[in-house]
Amino acid sequence: MGDAVAVLQALDRGAFLVINGTLQNPLFDLAMPALSNKWLGFLLAGLLIPLLLTRYGRRAVPVLGLAVLAVALSDLGANTLKHLIQRIRPCHVITEVHLLAGCTRSFAMPSNHAANMFALAGALWVGLPAWRLPAFLLAAAVGYSRVYLGVHYVSDVIVGAICGLALGWAVLRIGLRLMPARWRIRGAEAPTPDSSRANEAFK
Repeated sequence: MGDAVAVLQALDRGAFLVINGTLQNPLFDLAMPALSNKWLGFLLAGLLIPLLLTRYGRRAVPVLGLAVLAVALSDLGANTLKHLIQRIRPCHVITEVHLLAGCTRSFAMPSNHAANMFALAGALWVGLPAWRLPAFLLAAAVGYSRVYLGVHYVSDVIVGAICGLALGWAVLRIGLRLMPARWRIRGAEAPTPDSSRANEAFK
């Protein structure tokens, strides 16, 4: 068991050094700090909310509300896990790190950035199907930026992404089950009465 853990830790460190070192380039040196900036979220919200309200009207309101709830829960959950796992950030451990952001004293696993962005992506996957691909590409780019900047291991991002994605999906699925059909956006995942009966028949 100990050997397996050591191998996984070595792979994690190796992947970190490739992304944070070998793949460094001037273009990403400019782009990745911007992707990790907390103000990106406020900018996205300022652009996305009016756009969705214009496109979907009042039906966008519950989806947006549930998405905000999913992100808030993912942030809380990630912080809780961090204090339970207590993994030190690579920028405090690896001497050859190429650090492009502040290396805080908070713990590393899971990445809050990854958890929050993938919670949003999971929520949009269910509630706004037309926005699935852009949401996932943005979440993946933000997660990658955390390793590129030298503040997270790859596994920190993966764990954060899995937790956030599951939470975002679950919050929207539950929310849509409770939501009247007239409030749902076309294509959003919610069981119809017929499909529910069909599922019961196969249990």
